[in-house]
Amino acid sequence: MISAPDSFAPSTTFIANYDTESASCLEHLESIVNMHIKHKVPATFFIVSDILNNSNKNRVVKLLDNPLFEIGSHSKSHNLILPHPLNPKTGDPRVELIDSKKRLEDIFSKGIIGYATPYAYVDGFKGHKDILNIVQEAGYKYISTICWGPGFSLPAPIINPFNYEADGFGKIWEIPKHGWHENVLKGHTNVDNVALLNWPSPWPEGAVPKGPIKKPVEEYEVNKVLIDHAIKLNNKHITLAWHPWSIGRFDPQLIALDKTFTYLKEKNIRSDTFQGFYQKLVN
Repeated sequence: MISAPDSFAPSTTFIANYDTESASCLEHLESIVNMHIKHKVPATFFIVSDILNNSNKNRVVKLLDNPLFEIGSHSKSHNLILPHPLNPKTGDPRVELIDSKKRLEDIFSKGIIGYATPYAYVDGFKGHKDILNIVQEAGYKYISTICWGPGFSLPAPIINPFNYEADGFGKIWEIPKHGWHENVLKGHTNVDNVALLNWPSPWPEGAVPKGPIKKPVEEYEVNKVLIDHAIKLNNKHITLAWHPWSIGRFDPQLIALDKTFTYLKEKNIRSDTFQGFYQKLVN
């Protein structure tokens, strides 16, 4: 058997994304943006529209005004569309889906085609035709609503994108997130009422630490295992659930991001935004 050279480009696309959901997320936005610019790695920032106000929106627009970056919606107020074990309360789907998109488009003066739901679910919006109808009315082309394993376990399985044709919405694509919610990996979120970890574990060694990680290099090692696993599975993409507030609290020097992006370059792994990846899916 002939081994592939180091320059071999895997078919899996890495997609960096950030659920930007609070004022504390905005505090760490500039350092994250600068890390992406340093490595020339694209990213999608899913933003809760209510966190942008007259005192901060111009700064945020200026920071993200770069061809590397895409803006997506993360709801209007971080209210849920469907009940969730971590939070059974839900908001008005039309407000969270439609109003957030319109306001972000007004602030950033560009079209928004993607939505990532707060918290995420096991099966996304499968079977929820009423919600998918609002997604379609709003004009979203893709959504990212899956990031848990069976029974709301973690890590979330590495699965491919799909459309909602089975529900009658074949033009709406689901682009799942994978692996850990990094705030859970770091012990920043109370998940006592959520099942953690599939047993027996389907994951390779290193994907599931024995407890919350303590050092940025440990986060990088988990990222690397998940990226390698997605490539081994020949999955179309790998994207992890990242949050600026949690990253900034745990790793203000952004060591894990720096190492992760360096690894992508060393292994010749392509990267893209959600929007760029979506466009390749449908073309």
